[in-house]
Parts: sequence; structure tokens; C-alpha cells
Amino acid sequence: MAYPNTGSRLTTSISTSLSTQIVIQAVLPDGSIVEVGAVQELTENQNRGLARVAEIGTDTIIEIVPMKQTEFELTLNRTVFDGLSLPEAFGRGFRNIQAQRSPFNIEVIDINAAVTDAQGVFDKNTAVITTYHNCWFTRTSTPIKADNYIIVQTATVWCENVSSSRAGQAVALSQAAGGGRSILTPGQVDPIEASSDVGHRGGSMDFAGLLLSAGFPNFS
Repeated sequence: MAYPNTGSRLTTSISTSLSTQIVIQAVLPDGSIVEVGAVQELTENQNRGLARVAEIGTDTIIEIVPMKQTEFELTLNRTVFDGLSLPEAFGRGFRNIQAQRSPFNIEVIDINAAVTDAQGVFDKNTAVITTYHNCWFTRTSTPIKADNYIIVQTATVWCENVSSSRAGQAVALSQAAGGGRSILTPGQVDPIEASSDVGHRGGSMDFAGLLLSAGFPNFS
């Protein structure tokens, strides 16, 4: 069966993302960057609290609305490699998380969607960069097993906010610049959502965002 014609490059080829095209690095409070190696797994969890609104006499849900801020959490598995514990691999000067006194950023650079030149070399400036802002270690685990001599540490990290960008723009607004299918169909990209996604505002449900969603364009 032929792949459905969606008007994208997938009509002629199918591409998949590879973990080998992902770079993980820590951005420290002084602005220095540390590339993190030996990471076995990174799992991102985003949780947004929602409330179902109903009314007496109506046998249905009349609306679903956000009820609290979105929470962001990372789970990391890393082999204890080159004598560095997991916090040390992220450029932190401690092994035990009670020592942390300042947050740091984690950047995940996804080169899968970047533009390639005529020689097939990725342009890192067009990669999708996801930044987890002001991260704190909330849990670490170091199992030492008799049946496997390789020690793998696990950490849970809380983040204040997350932003994604390509070439300094919201990813949805720069689809034409990167590999992958463009989603820029009329009415699909909301400017408030794009602004929040790239990190220009804390979220889409602030005062100005609510007024814009209600049709008051002068409150941007």
C-alpha cells in the first residue's frame, strides 16, 4: 500500500529520528556549556492539570479547562563513566544532590530535523533545540549489582519551564527551514502558542493570552 499523499516530503521518502542525532548538554549559571556523555536514556514528562467542567441537568462535559501550571520532569539514566557521577557529568561540582544551591539549564539538540547542505552535512543552526530551564535534582539512584558490573545512575530532575526553537524561532514558524513536514496550514499556528513554545512568555494562559483567545487582539 502506498504512503498517503499528504503534500509533504513523505510522499517520496520516509525518514525517522535517530538517537545518535541527539546531543545533550548542560548550560551552567556562568554560561559555560558541558556536553554530557554516556547517557543511556532521557525521558521527558510534561503534566498539565486539567479540570472537567459540568453542570447540573446536563449529562455531558461542557468544557475542559487548565486548572494549574504545567509541570516538567526529566528522568536520566547514565553510565558512571570516566570517574564522573551523574551530577558531575552535568558540570556540577558535587555528587550528592543536597549540595545543589543554584539551578542550571539542560539543552537537547535534535539534529534530525536540521537542514543538510549539498554534501549532506547537517547545519546545526537549524537543529531543534529544546531547553529545560532552571533544573534541580530531586532524586538520584545508584544501584550496584552483582550480576552486572556496569553501574548506571538514575536521576529525576524538575524544570521550571521548557522552550523549543529552531534558528531562534518557534519550531512551528520555521518548518519550511528544517527537514520534516510543514504544518503551516491556515489557522493552525496560534501566535500565543508559538510565543509560549519558544519561551517568549511563561505560558499561553496568562492575562493577554486569555484576552486574545476571546477575540481582543489589542491585548498582545
